[in-house]
Amino acid sequence: STIPEQVRDALICSVALQVFSRDVDAVSSLFGELRLIPQHILDDDEERAALAEALEITFENSLLYPEAAAGEDDTTAIPDLKFDKLLDSLSRLVPRFQFDLPPYFINNARALSTLEGIAKSLDPSFNVLTIMYPYALSRLLKNPSKSEVVARTLQSLIRSEDGKIDRTKIRRLLRDSALISGQSKRRVVWDVLKTKEGRILTRGIVSEEVGTYFGRNDGKRNAKSSSNKQRRKMKKKRWYYLDL
Repeated sequence: STIPEQVRDALICSVALQVFSRDVDAVSSLFGELRLIPQHILDDDEERAALAEALEITFENSLLYPEAAAGEDDTTAIPDLKFDKLLDSLSRLVPRFQFDLPPYFINNARALSTLEGIAKSLDPSFNVLTIMYPYALSRLLKNPSKSEVVARTLQSLIRSEDGKIDRTKIRRLLRDSALISGQSKRRVVWDVLKTKEGRILTRGIVSEEVGTYFGRNDGKRNAKSSSNKQRRKMKKKRWYYLDL
């Protein structure tokens, strides 16, 4: 079954948000783009909060995170997805939040469950998120569909709580995409720069960083200039009293 582009974009955003930042609230806000829950449910603050709480319990039951917060190479710790438990938990939320499950969702969920079972029979350590997460990062960085949802999600991943560009998060995002996919960071950056959306993203980050740098230096210069003026005034004042 064909999945609408809007839903595909929301899915890759959900994967990235949960694995990279474990942001359940942000994932719950995407259920409108996923076309799974009526908009009036999402517009109700109490229902949104209840959905986020239910999803948190769902992820606790279906995602098994490694004991360490991050790998030895400082990549994001990818949880082991228990797909059957995820589907079972989500099915329990259907009547509570008036889920509307389109045929493509049910068909693809069944197909994924079957394929995961086959993969695990061949390799018990197989984890579908090790495939989905790098793909999600690639789509986020390149944004081939020019989706506003994808662009907003990427911005939320690379910024700190105060809204400023976080270089550590950018390095971690690139490191994840490189190490997990088996490519070099240079290759990842080059692939991003080859796309129009990737170049727009890069120019925006560079422009903001340059503006922050010069703004910080201007502030230092202004503070220094103000301090010098104050010292000159105090010096004149002292000599004035000495003359008296």
